[in-house]
Amino acid sequence: MDARRWTSEIQSILDRERANGGRFWSREDGNIHAPAGFSTLLVLNVLGELGATGNSHRVISEAVDLLFENQTDDGAFRYSPTSSKLPCITGQALAGLGRLGVAGDERAEAGYRWLLDGQWNDGGWRCATVKLGRSPETDASNPGATLFVLDALRFRDNTRSDERRLAGAVESLLRHWETRIPLGPCTFGIGSRFLKVEYPFWRYNLFYYAYVLSHYRQARGDARFIDALEQLRAHTNDDGELVIDTPPRAWQEYSFARRRQASTLATERWQEIQGNLNT
Repeated sequence: MDARRWTSEIQSILDRERANGGRFWSREDGNIHAPAGFSTLLVLNVLGELGATGNSHRVISEAVDLLFENQTDDGAFRYSPTSSKLPCITGQALAGLGRLGVAGDERAEAGYRWLLDGQWNDGGWRCATVKLGRSPETDASNPGATLFVLDALRFRDNTRSDERRLAGAVESLLRHWETRIPLGPCTFGIGSRFLKVEYPFWRYNLFYYAYVLSHYRQARGDARFIDALEQLRAHTNDDGELVIDTPPRAWQEYSFARRRQASTLATERWQEIQGNLNT
């Protein structure tokens, strides 16, 4: 990604770094996950999508430092100084670092190990804050958290042993395409909202689902993935561009995230999916 094409957009985002009252898009109370749609975690991921790197701007470099300030001794990331350690937050943090070219940092590796050590017995990842035994569906892993984790781990040089474990996570998401039922403590399901194309990537959604899974060889030839891909293809226009249905409201001023319009950046991700199918 050539960041020079997006210089004005990157600068506009950097200029808004105090938008939520705290440092580097965090909230005044230090929360880096709120507000939904324009948080530190999401902004760093979007900056990486635009081609920025962890050392390309002072503000980004210091925002990465803020991210690591929220890392615990065992490698997990918190969204605030007092929050629980959640796989979805750690996955989003590591995915952002990966997009910014910081995945090789030894502190990031500690986060990857924390995630791999916490993989749930059905292959995915689950928030441990909700007690077990409420129902089989609630006891299951969270598909949304699993998607964030798989997004993060695609930036890592995984061992064969790790790849076998990730195969279980991929299968859990492919299986969810079949069942579509709400799963995990946060009840992630697949319904009409899931099937509307969202960009930037910020929650469990058809486009994000297809994009992440396209990076895993196991998924590419699977009939369930192909079905999801065809449903995503239906959102392209006659020129092969991907049209965004529901971007986060805070991003709609940017050309790459306008509602019911083709997005150059999203189309490049769509083309990346096509390229992954041939590898």
